[in-house]
Amino acid sequence: MRAERGRVAAVGWRGVVPVGAVVVLMLTTGCVWQQRTLARADIVGTWTGGDAGTLRFEDDGTVVATDLAEYDFDGDKVSGCSGTGEWSVHPDDGAAKRVSIDVCEGNPWEFGGSKDHPRMRRSVGDPDRGNFQTLGRE
Repeated sequence: MRAERGRVAAVGWRGVVPVGAVVVLMLTTGCVWQQRTLARADIVGTWTGGDAGTLRFEDDGTVVATDLAEYDFDGDKVSGCSGTGEWSVHPDDGAAKRVSIDVCEGNPWEFGGSKDHPRMRRSVGDPDRGNFQTLGRE
């Protein structure tokens, strides 16, 4: 009986190690969204996502949207929005986790990515489907 228990434990560990390795690999290669905070000064600049559009954040609180994709409930792109408005960070204490814009309707943007390659994303369409619009810092 003792030999069988040892064998089960050994097989169990062989299953855990590969799963752990996959999790570490996903986290280090960016396959999993890693939320981060950004200082207000780090948000200023141009963020783009190809066909997802472009946002340009100015240090005076102005944001310019250029062909920012708008999505239907299924998460399909239906149009592009362009315009000028204002942006604000949440929480407003120097280390923002999210930014909201008052031009082009949609959910607030949250920050992620790495220090060298920050990204912002927001949920689009049906929240249960997990569709996101993602922009990267230029």
